[in-house]
Amino acid sequence: MKTEDKKEKQGTKRMLIIVAILGAIVIGAVVSFGVTSGKAAEIIEGLSKKEVVETTVPLEEFLINLAPEKSGRGNYLKIELSVYSTEKDAEEEINKNIPQIRDAVINVLRTKSADSVFQKEEDSLVLKKELISQINKTLDEPLISDVFITNIVMQ
Repeated sequence: MKTEDKKEKQGTKRMLIIVAILGAIVIGAVVSFGVTSGKAAEIIEGLSKKEVVETTVPLEEFLINLAPEKSGRGNYLKIELSVYSTEKDAEEEINKNIPQIRDAVINVLRTKSADSVFQKEEDSLVLKKELISQINKTLDEPLISDVFITNIVMQ
């Protein structure tokens, strides 16, 4: 009887070892396939991504007296803008602060002359960067990430 028990235990041990080896091979194959096919990278990237919420809020038209040029002649600027944000709850915050945002835009635009409105730097209007900076300063947080000029006329 003792020899039968020993044989049975040895058979069970062998079976457990075989199952463990097969399990390790299957897990290794699955992990290897995931890494080489890019699925693992997609899963990891999906876990680390936060949801991006894009918000664009159009502002009413601005009609501004520009700063007078050296000749003493003043020009008018008619401009329509939209502000863009990728922050959560940005639309609510922007709509709540429309008067402050409009004031910030007016303060930037009225210091511009006809020449400086269209001044470019690095393929972008300097005016846009100034508007973004001033609006964010007014809101006390970096909420606005871009300004879209949807219409502009100067006289």
